[in-house]
Amino acid sequence: MIKSVIISILTIAILAWFFPNISYSSSVTLILAGIVLTLLDKLVRPLLKILFLPINIVTLGFFSLVINVFILYMATYFVPGFVITDVVIFGVQLNQFFSLLFASALIGFLQGAFAMLL
Repeated sequence: MIKSVIISILTIAILAWFFPNISYSSSVTLILAGIVLTLLDKLVRPLLKILFLPINIVTLGFFSLVINVFILYMATYFVPGFVITDVVIFGVQLNQFFSLLFASALIGFLQGAFAMLL
């Protein structure tokens, strides 16, 4: 569990450094965001996957993206100071959902890479 928290903290810190739309107000906020994101990932995500299994089967797994966005939204909701704003990609401004989807994909990619390294 501690390894997952450390990986989440590193991931958020690196993404906040590279992308201006992902930010945190202080190091305490960063640590709290890592803890909350890990707890939501380990406790809430399995329950949501079981609850929405029929929808996930019908959509061939694409509903998992909505679950990932919801988990990230809940992390930004529970941690004041951890903010993900709208993203502009190639001159197109994405709304809140697609910004969270973009951030969720980046977080998942980096967490997977760190998990392989550590």
